Amino acid sequence: MSRLILLAFIIMPFLLPAQNKINFINEKIDFSIDNKYFIVNGIYCFYNNSDKEIRQTILFPFSETADSLQIKRVYNLTYLKNIFYKRLNNNSIIFKVVVLPKRTVDVNIAYSQKTDKENTYILKSTQTWGKPLQKAEYSLSVDNSVVIDSLSVKPDSLSNSIYYWSKTNFYPNKDFTVWIK
Repeated sequence: MSRLILLAFIIMPFLLPAQNKINFINEKIDFSIDNKYFIVNGIYCFYNNSDKEIRQTILFPFSETADSLQIKRVYNLTYLKNIFYKRLNNNSIIFKVVVLPKRTVDVNIAYSQKTDKENTYILKSTQTWGKPLQKAEYSLSVDNSVVIDSLSVKPDSLSNSIYYWSKTNFYPNKDFTVWIK
């Protein structure tokens, strides 16, 4: 019996933090591309399903080809304030979010990078959350100064040089890539 209690005290600290993590549930991203820049403007929704406030550090990755990355904004749309972030290297930033019990927080991240033949936004990192996105919406505006060669994710529709995607229960197994001619 005492071994079971001891085992519970050893295992419990590892189980509790796993239960008190926020969930990444939705994203809405507007991409645009011209002959100079590939621009990403995303809204990321985090949900706290627990009965306690959660403060969590988020690692946000960028494509390895994003060597010309310019971060324009990391902003808490729910509380209308800038979020301090730290750039770890050319390929990621970290920031903290605070989510009250049973609430959501929306974070806007906007950045640009120089246009290349291959322009990638990392989608596969969604898998690190262990759950699919409940909803994901994407749009890609294409300037007439570039010609799309191909897209890694087949669009749902195209209207006036804007591609659209709408996904539910989305667990991407490949990144979003725009190849241009």
